[in-house]
Amino acid sequence: MISSDISLLILAGGASSRMGCPKHLLPAPGGIMIDQIINRLGNLFSEIIVAGRDLDLKSDSARIVDDIRSEQTPLVGILSGIMVSAASNVFVIGCDMPFVKPGLIHLITSRKDDSNDIVIPVIRGYYEPLCAIYSCSTSDRIEQYLDSGGRKVTGFFQTVRLREVQESEVKLFDPLLESFINLNTPDDYQNCGGGVTPPPEDSVTSSEGIYPQGC
Repeated sequence: MISSDISLLILAGGASSRMGCPKHLLPAPGGIMIDQIINRLGNLFSEIIVAGRDLDLKSDSARIVDDIRSEQTPLVGILSGIMVSAASNVFVIGCDMPFVKPGLIHLITSRKDDSNDIVIPVIRGYYEPLCAIYSCSTSDRIEQYLDSGGRKVTGFFQTVRLREVQESEVKLFDPLLESFINLNTPDDYQNCGGGVTPPPEDSVTSSEGIYPQGC
């Protein structure tokens, strides 16, 4: 276990329009995609939370919570998980990221201390907000940001103390950056054998280009 003061928060929201079905329910080794993530990473954390809107999901090992707001942004899922977490921090990943390395999680969580609110990797010059640790003390600021009409995660970052983990550090634990592979389309899913093995680098959809550093 990494720490009793960090919960794993898996975001299962989003429309999944490109996949054509809820990504967390895709068949995968051990059951469905979200089961695979829980089976691989759950033993690192004292608590597992899955947040999303109208989730048709049951789990013996995770707490399932509904999004507490209607805005279409990952911040709602993060806020929903933070509000029920028994820990002081949550490590956030997406339900379509089955290859996150435990060593990378150890690296990111080791950088979390009282001098920062969020610790986040920067890959190819872009933030990776769905592979990062968030302090639960940010809940009020997330609510204020959403109330003001804010939706972009990078906009919210301007209101908190951010610590970056650089790509060179990440590659010590994940040389091919497989942790950041997103299964967004049926082709992505097929190319990785249904979430079994990472696909070739040139056949994968990633989050690159969504959250520019310093934007």
